[in-house]
Amino acid sequence: MKILVIGAGAIGTVTAGILSSKKFDVEIVCNNEQKASAINRQGLHYRIRKRKYNSRIKAFSSIVSTSGNYNYVLLATKSFDMIEPARQVLDKLTPDGLIVSMQDGFCEEELSGVAGSNRIVGGMIGWGATLNPDCSSTMSSGGDIIIGMLDGSDDPRLDNLQYLLGHISSTKVVGNINEHIFSKLIINSCVTTLGAISGLNIGSLITNTNLRNIFLKVIEEAIEIANALKIEIPEYSGRINYYELVQGKSLYHRIRKHLSIRIFGIKYRNVKSSALQSLERGEQTEIDYLNGFLLQKAKETGIEIPVNKQLVKMVHEIEEGKRKIGYSNLDEIMLAMQ
Repeated sequence: MKILVIGAGAIGTVTAGILSSKKFDVEIVCNNEQKASAINRQGLHYRIRKRKYNSRIKAFSSIVSTSGNYNYVLLATKSFDMIEPARQVLDKLTPDGLIVSMQDGFCEEELSGVAGSNRIVGGMIGWGATLNPDCSSTMSSGGDIIIGMLDGSDDPRLDNLQYLLGHISSTKVVGNINEHIFSKLIINSCVTTLGAISGLNIGSLITNTNLRNIFLKVIEEAIEIANALKIEIPEYSGRINYYELVQGKSLYHRIRKHLSIRIFGIKYRNVKSSALQSLERGEQTEIDYLNGFLLQKAKETGIEIPVNKQLVKMVHEIEEGKRKIGYSNLDEIMLAMQ
């Protein structure tokens, strides 16, 4: 197998580094010549837990300059930067080669419009990574990888892909990949977005009762959209059952809901929102593919989702310099919910 990783951010760096260390034929595309040159000279630096690694790998600053003939392209760019690389890499694939979406959010619809649904593999990446100030990356949390063809077919090309990605984390092939992507989209629409507007890490978010109430409202609105789209949402990471989280209003149900969120969040308590990291670097976030995707589908189906709508508006205002990151943003949402 010959593999190309597009994107040398947190996920792409760890992915390429691990696969290279396992002796796979891997190359990586960076977003600039300086970074590609540094990787070619010094190798790819990444961390798993507290241990440091360095993998020798061939890096390119553009897709055009890559060697081509790839069996698998692992697309690890930001969601808003994925379309042009997907278009450019089509000529670099083998006749039966596949592009694997490793983005957060619902990206597969747009990608299949560019490459065709028979070329796109939907991916739900359960593990997380953080980009360090020195441009290295750290695998900051564990989690499974779930992959599948968009039409649910049992494609034999997924066998080698499962074997390949299994060297990074436990990997499962499913026939209902869109449902799993939607499941992760919901948790990201809670954690990633609330972390972005508040500046808090996950540990701080889950310990606050008011914030957990916002979590629950985001989930409730997302389930409305899923029902309209006829999507059955599986448990996320085998731990979060979204339907149970919105059922019942008694004291018992409220305690159970809040306890479930706190227990789930313990594993990720030290993780920092990827959207918050982007905002702190003065970069664009992927909000339009998270809460923004829900908002788009709400408009198409005639459903009102006011909390998600407000979250999208706030993140865009922060991106445009019209709003500051801070806890007061959460207070504003709580007031609107009363």
